[in-house]
Amino acid sequence: MTPQVVTASSDTTLAEALSTARTHRIRHLPVLDGGRLVGIITDRDLRLAMPPAWASNRDELSRALHERTVGEVMTTNVVTIEPDIPMEEAARQMLTNRIGCLPVMEGARLLGILTKADLVSAFTELFSTAPGTRRLEVVVPDRPGELGHVVRIIGVDHRINIAGMVAPPLDNGEGCLAIIHLQVPDASGVVNALRRHGYRVGSPSLAADPDTDLDPSFATPLPRERALAEL
Repeated sequence: MTPQVVTASSDTTLAEALSTARTHRIRHLPVLDGGRLVGIITDRDLRLAMPPAWASNRDELSRALHERTVGEVMTTNVVTIEPDIPMEEAARQMLTNRIGCLPVMEGARLLGILTKADLVSAFTELFSTAPGTRRLEVVVPDRPGELGHVVRIIGVDHRINIAGMVAPPLDNGEGCLAIIHLQVPDASGVVNALRRHGYRVGSPSLAADPDTDLDPSFATPLPRERALAEL
């Protein structure tokens, strides 16, 4: 989250709110009255509250900016989160409610604000590939021990350190897609091994086809029972 929150009050004029948003290059202003969160106003709210800039009546535009207040146009039903909520749950809340930010609250106290930009930054860090590492995607069936089996092949059999891993569920509900970052510049050996044990795997992704770079003797996966028996 961003802990230094720029805020407005309900009696802030639209002109003041617009100036604040532009000065700080932000799109969301939590509205506090007496330290209590009473609403939120966005750049879209400000645009919709004002006549278009090309309107013939410039006095009307000026009155809208300098006489109308944030309290008249703000959203009062604010969706908030607590600081210990996982970021994937925060992302789900934004998608479900079709909103671009979440004030972070501890009781009645505003601690910070989480925006879509904050989430993009966090997920980019989580999924990024550092120099000297290699990215794999492995389809892991929904069976007990399968993900551990994949980790064992990588970490125990091949002695490769896993720098990071996430395993979101597949859309069909039949397992997960393990996205794994390995601290090794060349992952062809472990890709060979995973395919030999019957896993569908690609590096850097399933869409990529690295078969031409692999040992052709591993082109056909072993039957599942035989692969497990060789552990």
